[in-house]
Amino acid sequence: HILNVSFLVPELRREFGGCAGNIAYSLHHLGGAPVVMAALGRDGDDYRQRLQAWGVDTSLVTTMADNYTAQAIIITDNDNNQITAFH
Repeated sequence: HILNVSFLVPELRREFGGCAGNIAYSLHHLGGAPVVMAALGRDGDDYRQRLQAWGVDTSLVTTMADNYTAQAIIITDNDNNQITAFH
């Protein structure tokens, strides 16, 4: 099949999340001491500060000054079909 779809996205909203952040959040609330090893783009300072406010060790998080932080948007329908946009 050939798939050609378009979705109107009238506004951009940034959310905190991602695998490392979600796991660190959960471990922190379970009493653990998570250490995050990841890369952020030049727009990621607020994310790092959020992790640090929880007491998460971010000493292994690097900032890529020439890039934006990676993001993925996943759309899932009622039949569990998915379309993923990754930037």
